[in-house]
Amino acid sequence: MQPSLREDYLEAVQLFSNKNARFPLTEELAAALSKPVPAVRSDIEKLVSGGDVIIVAEGSITLTAQGKQTGTCVMKKHETLQCFLSEILGMDSHRASDEACTLEHTVSDETIDRLGKLIGTHEHHRHQEKGKHRTPAGERACKGETDEYCESPGISDFSEGDEVVIQCIHGRACAQRLLDLGLVPGEHATIKRKLSNGALVVQVKGCDVAVSPEIASAIGVERLP
Repeated sequence: MQPSLREDYLEAVQLFSNKNARFPLTEELAAALSKPVPAVRSDIEKLVSGGDVIIVAEGSITLTAQGKQTGTCVMKKHETLQCFLSEILGMDSHRASDEACTLEHTVSDETIDRLGKLIGTHEHHRHQEKGKHRTPAGERACKGETDEYCESPGISDFSEGDEVVIQCIHGRACAQRLLDLGLVPGEHATIKRKLSNGALVVQVKGCDVAVSPEIASAIGVERLP
C-alpha cells in the first residue's frame, strides 16, 4: 500500500471517530472515502497486517495506537495547511482543502510546526492535556482568535539591544504583515529602538524594520542566550 493511501485511510477513520464517537464499519468508511466497498475491504486487510487497525467483533475498524498516531498527525497537517492556504494565501476553502489533501503527505513536521505558529494554531492534544474543552486549533485560527496557549513573553517586554528568537504569533490578524516583514517563528531579531508610543525598530536579517504597537503585541519571543 502506498504511504499516501495508508494515511488517507487512517485520517478518514480518525475523522469518523471524532465526529461520531465510534469507529466506522467498512461500508461507512467506503462512503466517507467514496470508494467501492470491495476495494476498501482489501485495503483494510493490508492495514490490519501492518498493525494500523483491528476489526472488532461488531465489525468496526478500530485504530491501534500506531494507527491513531498517524491518523492524528495527518489530520493536524491537513488542518494547518488548509487554514494557511485559505486564510493567509486567500484560496477558496474547497480548493484549499483539496490542495491540503495533496500536500499533507509530503510536508515535513517542521514546516507544519512553523506554519502552525505563524497562524496561531497549536496541536489539539495540547488542549486535551489541559482537561478543558477548546475550539479546534485550525477553526480558532481561521476565525482570527488569538493564541491563548503561547506562553512566551511579548517582544515589547524586552529592552533595546536584546537579541531574541520569535516563538509564536498571537492570532492571525497580523500574520500576513509579519510574514512580509520577515518576522516569523524561528527567526532571530535584535531590538534596536523602543519608541514612546510602543512602536519598535527591530533588526531582522540585517534590515531595520519598524513595528507598530499593534504588530508588536502579536509577537511572542524568547531571549537568546
